[in-house]
Amino acid sequence: MNCGASFVTDDGTAADAARLFSPQRLRLAREARGLTQTGLSRLIGTSAAAVSQFEKADARPSASTVALLAQALSFPAGFFAVGSSPSSRADGDPDTLDGHGHFRSLRSVTAAQRRQALSVTQLVRDMADALSRHVRLPDPAVPLLAAGAGDLAAAEERAATVRRAWGVPPGPVTDVIQVAERHGIVTARQRIPAPTISGYSVPFPERPVVIVGRDGAKRDRDRFSVSHEIGHLVMHEAGSSLASKETEAQANRFASAFLLPADEIRDQLPPVPDWVQLLTLKQRWHVSLSALLRRASDLGVMSDQVYGQAMRTVGARGWRISEPGDLGAPESPRVLALAIETAGAGTASLAAETGWPATLIEEVVAASADSRPALEI
Repeated sequence: MNCGASFVTDDGTAADAARLFSPQRLRLAREARGLTQTGLSRLIGTSAAAVSQFEKADARPSASTVALLAQALSFPAGFFAVGSSPSSRADGDPDTLDGHGHFRSLRSVTAAQRRQALSVTQLVRDMADALSRHVRLPDPAVPLLAAGAGDLAAAEERAATVRRAWGVPPGPVTDVIQVAERHGIVTARQRIPAPTISGYSVPFPERPVVIVGRDGAKRDRDRFSVSHEIGHLVMHEAGSSLASKETEAQANRFASAFLLPADEIRDQLPPVPDWVQLLTLKQRWHVSLSALLRRASDLGVMSDQVYGQAMRTVGARGWRISEPGDLGAPESPRVLALAIETAGAGTASLAAETGWPATLIEEVVAASADSRPALEI
């Protein structure tokens, strides 16, 4: 298996990494490459049990084994040593964080896909940590407002509270990602291993991280996904178990209320599917037709029967995949790119400071950038 660039490992670096070995970083590198313990063991000529022992800190690999791990995983040997980056320390243990990731479309995500996705949040976490030593990133300002299980009315209230706390003016949220980043949520794009995942988040102790998909990005879907993740960060504490359907429903209601405040949108919504009116609202509020229909149902403007028929029409017309009324380019994360520019940091320096392969850092930076060519006048 070719994981990417080939790494020629310096014996001294491998020896240092063996002495300061970070078990969680071995697991992190393995899961970032989508490998099982058995798959990795075959690449380095050892047993799956030995890999398991390394990851559980029941045994420490020799310098020669660290060199083999670096070569097999295409990670620098230095990555496997405990250092200043948060993911190298004990609080970066993937077992601890596995239940912390909030995923949309959770039920269709396998454990392997979830953990590969979570490895991206650790990369972004380490990048933000390194950059914060050189530039001041926005301070985290995400209010923690727990909501009782299944309490949808509380989700509505929390969304209104966050809009007020963050100074979001009445009307549509101009740029959801920018609002999130201004309040300390580090946001990035990356290829997500499962096509059904549109976004996910982790409430790291330093600052929360939100990841949105790179492929097939749509403005309305991304705005809802990021708002959904903000809902998780506000209402739901990190736990050891995966989010329930009720928890996901709360985050969806938060997103709806954050993007479409009840007191502003209720009188604009039609009681029956008036597609021209709905398309007009889509252009104004920058949300999908499906989100508008759901909001009409949630607010009692549209009956359950009418809503159900409307959604069947949406499905029959293929609008679940591609709706009419394109909203233009998706919103773009900015905070990492601005921090890199302000710090005068390059991919090589970030790789050296965090230990991560330069290729993975480049992927995140490139995926997060606005791909449209800039027009100079």
